[in-house]
Amino acid sequence: MGSVGQQKNSPSSSSSSTTTTTNSSSRRKQQQEEEEDTVTVYVKAGVDGERMGACPFCQRVFMVLLIKAQHGLLKFKVITTNPAKPPPEFKTLGLKHVPALIHRDDGCDALDDIIHYLDTKFPGGGLEYNSPEADLATKDFFSKFCFYIKAVNQDPSKLDQALHSLNTFLERPITNTTVTPSNGILTNGDTEHHAENDEADLSHHHHQEPPEYLYGPHLTHLDCEVLPKLQHLRVAAKALKDYDIPTNLRGFWRYLHAAYNNPIFVRTCPCDQEITLHWHDRPETPKLSHKRHAVIAKEKPKFSFDVPVRASVITVVEADDICCGEGCDGCYLK
Repeated sequence: MGSVGQQKNSPSSSSSSTTTTTNSSSRRKQQQEEEEDTVTVYVKAGVDGERMGACPFCQRVFMVLLIKAQHGLLKFKVITTNPAKPPPEFKTLGLKHVPALIHRDDGCDALDDIIHYLDTKFPGGGLEYNSPEADLATKDFFSKFCFYIKAVNQDPSKLDQALHSLNTFLERPITNTTVTPSNGILTNGDTEHHAENDEADLSHHHHQEPPEYLYGPHLTHLDCEVLPKLQHLRVAAKALKDYDIPTNLRGFWRYLHAAYNNPIFVRTCPCDQEITLHWHDRPETPKLSHKRHAVIAKEKPKFSFDVPVRASVITVVEADDICCGEGCDGCYLK
């Protein structure tokens, strides 16, 4: 009886199979390397356990990540988590708080350490600034708000004062002087200057509107720190103390208007309900009834992105063009 022999692979078939296996292995290796290099950040979860909760420090980190991702400096993913029930990797890396960052074998949960890590490992993004005046103008308002939001304090005067100081800085006049290299005015390091030509050589002093943000036309680290706190102040002070930020603070509202038209801020901002419940749950703050608390927790999310007409006109933004660098399929950001 004859036997049926196995068909032998031809050389071309064997070569094709080897190439396919090699390419597949290479893709898996590349994908694994990309996954290992992805920055994972844990932020506070909302009342539903899924959406982003209200934590100004989490939003600050989120904004920094988006800015760096927008410049192609990193890829990241954001995971919402209940700080009272942290994931297993927290215990492994000794993490206890949110926001928390994990990248390869590194982990940190101190805010300053997270920002330092991102700037050291992924430098760039235009976030740097150097303005002692801006630091001074923004240093008091949040502590005054935290004191005022306590239930026993009914006097907003110190908060008003801090906001007026911030507004004064935001309304500061900006003067640009343009020097033209004609009629003896210096170029290339010359030091000779003809006084009689000063009027002709110095072009007009241009008085411009203050910059959109604290240090210029784009977001810096200081804006990423200040804007989330201002949104908490605006929403929580109104919801729990019926406090309205004065509409005559034109610089203040112009600044918020710029934020509300920036997809980076809009995409990372928690809803009003989360902000209200965040401050409601803190010690010594005014308490809502259980019924009102339950209603707020179940409401459709809303966002206070409007500004007074006297200050500026609000434009609704579409933030779909902002991505974490992962393509957004199944991403938290989508």
